[in-house]
Amino acid sequence: ADADGNVYFSDGKNDSIYVYRVGQGVELFTSDSTDANGMMFNSKGELYVCEGAARRIVAIDVKTKKKRILADSFQGTAFNEPNDLTIDHNDGFYFTDPNYRHRGQPTLMKEDVYYVAADGTVSRVSQVCIKPNGILLTPDNKTLYLADNTAGLIYRYDVAGPGQLTQEKNWIELGAHPDGLTLDEFGNLYVACGRSGVKVYAKNGDFLGTIELPYASNCVFGGKDFRTLFVTSADKFYSIETKVRGMLPPVLQK
Repeated sequence: ADADGNVYFSDGKNDSIYVYRVGQGVELFTSDSTDANGMMFNSKGELYVCEGAARRIVAIDVKTKKKRILADSFQGTAFNEPNDLTIDHNDGFYFTDPNYRHRGQPTLMKEDVYYVAADGTVSRVSQVCIKPNGILLTPDNKTLYLADNTAGLIYRYDVAGPGQLTQEKNWIELGAHPDGLTLDEFGNLYVACGRSGVKVYAKNGDFLGTIELPYASNCVFGGKDFRTLFVTSADKFYSIETKVRGMLPPVLQK
């Protein structure tokens, strides 16, 4: 979501990104984003996008649609298929690099998690997952959540500084396959779990309940006052009015 609560979401199979504008509905934003997947706005209003099968993360200027590459390799090897990302207060970002072989591309290195500093320096920060997917920083930038899609786990890290993860914890066993993540104002974690819907967990890890949907691949709060939960679901896009306010985008967190 951007600072106005408009929600951008991807149609990777068609290399497209759409935007839901509050009070206006859905429109095509661009059809030129190869295998677009997870995305988030930085503090300057640029849209960072994982372009999976293109093996890179890009920044898009939403006014001109111009792109610049933020990262496309680590120590000389191209990434597998960047999937999801989360941006910190310095406009550095963490991202997951599994390989779902969306375009049949081979796996070039272990499927891990990376941090890209604001100056473009890339470092590997987690190697625990079988297939890392959803990833999310808390608004205070002190905690990072990481989903292992294959293992059905959520890991939790303390963040000592930009790109510095400590105190790795196997935090939640989902009994489902996690994808995208979001938070509400109370720190409750919402986990999109495919055919298992959206599972919600309290800040201490207690299970609160499930929002039942046919399928849930990603979720984010947006809309007026950020009180609507938006969920992507295969070929559908859902909006769910909530009684809580969601996590704000980085541009509004400072």
